[in-house]
Amino acid sequence: MIFFLFSKISFKIPEPIALIECYCYQNDFYAKYDLLLEHRDRKIEDVNKIGARIKKEVLSECKKITESTKSLSIFKYNLEQFLDLEEKDRDEQIKELNESVIQELLKINGIGLSKATKILHTLYPKIIPMIDNALQKKYRQLINDVWTENRSDKIFIGFYKNLQIESNRKNLNYIFDKLLENNIHHLSKIRIFDILWWSYLKAERLKEEQRINWTSIES
Repeated sequence: MIFFLFSKISFKIPEPIALIECYCYQNDFYAKYDLLLEHRDRKIEDVNKIGARIKKEVLSECKKITESTKSLSIFKYNLEQFLDLEEKDRDEQIKELNESVIQELLKINGIGLSKATKILHTLYPKIIPMIDNALQKKYRQLINDVWTENRSDKIFIGFYKNLQIESNRKNLNYIFDKLLENNIHHLSKIRIFDILWWSYLKAERLKEEQRINWTSIES
């Protein structure tokens, strides 16, 4: 299957189901983080189960912000519903997310965009992606070399616009359904794409550094 990232570059994963299955049984994040939804709603403290390493006192400050903004419209959607909105409506909701939540989280010492989005993905796994440092670096390289976290809405807009590409949506829907058939539950479509692009960026880096020719991921 071919996927796109920021609508600019493509990468090929011949067996995406197998790749995600390997991730699930080799990585503790699936058992300790993704499967939390099997028994209870997630709490903000669960973010550290995916390697965020946020101190308790810092999380308490973050919680004040997430609690006061949990009524934002964007949090009520799943991915398909959000992508079906008119572009203007979607972009306005992203800007509201940036101004009301993300920028407030970024004011807290020790919280950057990567940790802020891990917090929000923990609470809203069906709609908010994790934008880690590697993805931010790729965005600067591909889209805007002067982009900063102050304009986090820009990278979010680019992220969702990329998922509107017909082949991306079709492939994600197919993978999501197949994983359910295999009884692999509690991976949202956002999370599935997170695993795919993360695997691609890691493979690309190792290929450049170590000249490894991967057969499972092609760029």
